Amino acid sequence: MLFKQITYHLSKIIFIFFAACCLGSCEKKPPLPPPVPPLEIEKPVQLDGQVIRYKTTPEGNIDQMVLDQGNQQSDIHFPPHLARQILEIAQPGASIHLKVSRRDRGYELISVSSEDGNNRFDIQGILPPKPSPGKEIRIKGAVSEFIRNRRNETTGFVVGKKTVMLNPEESRILAPLLIKATQVEVTAMERDANDGTINTLRFPPVKMTEITIDSIVYKIR
Repeated sequence: MLFKQITYHLSKIIFIFFAACCLGSCEKKPPLPPPVPPLEIEKPVQLDGQVIRYKTTPEGNIDQMVLDQGNQQSDIHFPPHLARQILEIAQPGASIHLKVSRRDRGYELISVSSEDGNNRFDIQGILPPKPSPGKEIRIKGAVSEFIRNRRNETTGFVVGKKTVMLNPEESRILAPLLIKATQVEVTAMERDANDGTINTLRFPPVKMTEITIDSIVYKIR
């Protein structure tokens, strides 16, 4: 009798559970959210105007053009390694036609052409040059000049007609020592001058790998 009673209760529980599941599956499911419309691809913008000047990166590489459109001025950004080809068409003072895409602060260059349309340079599809460590050089002498940015922070120094660039950490550690130094010796990598980049510094920049300041050697990671 006990066995039958337990079986009855167990069967009743299973039936109730099964019925609840069936009723639950019959309930209406919440509607699916509407499909997200595809993002519109922004169309290129045509700009006409006159080149006022060029701007540079903190290392002195030309990477922006300032275009006068008559009623406003616009910054046109482009990869530094294409500067030489762009300046062949768009020297300061030249009237040009540009195709650009919008960016946060200004525009990104797509193509540039001369006023008469005879010369045109399209930068789309042109890949940056393969990274190259450059050529190792050694420079020895006294620091003749310090390079500073608009915030008066030291970003490099000149020795032996080369500009040795410093990142913020290097500047924080080495700049106080270099100010007092009487003799420095720098091992650095010199960039290939034919990579298309135009640098505006008086002396070409190099990337330091080791420096000796008054007989104390500092390795650069």
